Amino acid sequence: MATTTYPTRHGPMLAFTSDQLLTRTLEKQGEYAPHELSILLQMTRPGMTVVEIGANIGAHTVPLARKCAPGPLLAFEPQPRVFQVLCANLVRNDIGNVLAYPEACGDSEGWATMLMLDYDAAQNFGAASLQPLGNPGVKVRVIPLDSLELPTLGLLKIDVEGFEPMVLRGARRTIARCRPVIYVENDRPEQQGEVISILTEMGYTLYWHTPQIADEGVFERIVVSVNMLATPIERSIPISGAAAVDPNNWISPQAERARPPAS
Repeated sequence: MATTTYPTRHGPMLAFTSDQLLTRTLEKQGEYAPHELSILLQMTRPGMTVVEIGANIGAHTVPLARKCAPGPLLAFEPQPRVFQVLCANLVRNDIGNVLAYPEACGDSEGWATMLMLDYDAAQNFGAASLQPLGNPGVKVRVIPLDSLELPTLGLLKIDVEGFEPMVLRGARRTIARCRPVIYVENDRPEQQGEVISILTEMGYTLYWHTPQIADEGVFERIVVSVNMLATPIERSIPISGAAAVDPNNWISPQAERARPPAS
C-alpha cells in the first residue's frame, strides 16, 4: 500500500501512489478538482458547520476545514485504509476542527460491505462504492445523518458513488431544520431524476455544476465531475459557473463521468 506525501497548494498531502485520478492531479497540478473546491469555498463561512460525506483522503476536507473554522467539519469516509490516510492528512496539516467518522451515511442505521481494494494496483480508489451486506469485503457501519441531531448545518457535500439518494433521505430532518446549501454528485443517469425529485420536494433551487477535474494536459482527455448545487428556495444566493436545472428537461449536460484515463 505505497503512499507518498505530495506538496500541494493546501499543504502536504499523503496519497496512494497508484491512484490514477486524485493522486495524479495532486502530483501534476498540486490540487484536486480546483473548480469544484472553488464553488464549495464560496458557500463556506467562518464558524459554519460543514458535513462532507465521502471525504476520501481529505484533498477538499483540509481547505474547507480551514475556511469554516472555528466551526466543525464532520467528515465521513468508510474505506478503512483511505480513512487512515484522511486522518494522517488532517494531523499533518494541523487541522483541529474536523470530526472524522469511519462510517457511511444512508437512509437508516445498519451495515454494508465495502470492497477491499488492492491499493498497490493502478485504479481510481474514489470510485469504490458500498455493497449490500454479505458481499465480499469489510463490514462498515451505516448511519443516517439525522441520527447526529446537528443543531446547525451550513454546507452539506455528498460524493458517495451511487448512494446519494439514500444519504439525502437519511438527512431529511436535518435539511428541513438547518436548510444548508447542498453539493451532491449526480452523475448516474439511472438515478439523476430521483436525486432531483428529492431535492425539489425539500424546497431547493437546483443547478448543474460540471467542472473539469484537472487542467488540460494532466490526462489524455478532459475529465469532469457531474454535480448538483442545491440552494434553499427561501434564500437568494448568487451562483456563478453553474447552470440552472430546467424541471421539464433535467437530463445533465453531456459530460463523461470522472474516472481514470484509459490505459
